[in-house]
Amino acid sequence: MTSINLFPIEERQTLRTTKLKTCFRFGSYSSYLEISNESKELHIELDQKVIKKNVAESVSGLSATYSHDQEYLIELFKIIVSKVDLMPEVTKEELATYFVNNINTSEVKK
Repeated sequence: MTSINLFPIEERQTLRTTKLKTCFRFGSYSSYLEISNESKELHIELDQKVIKKNVAESVSGLSATYSHDQEYLIELFKIIVSKVDLMPEVTKEELATYFVNNINTSEVKK
């Protein structure tokens, strides 16, 4: 395996990945980012706790007024609800109570 010096000369480098294959994953046990073209691949193992914190902060920074962010937030919400549904009943009840107590009920149609 060949090592890559990510910081050879400049203090900051930019790698635009719009035309490259990128894969970012984090789960229960590992986190990584892969960037590749046809012949080379960069695999970065990421700190699990830091990535989860960064993802949560990034989601907090999304706008509920921009349509592209709304669509993404709705998608995330549906995924989270499906995960919560698999949790123990006590946890589900606690989260349901939190949701009901914190949602703007004047806008919720019954």
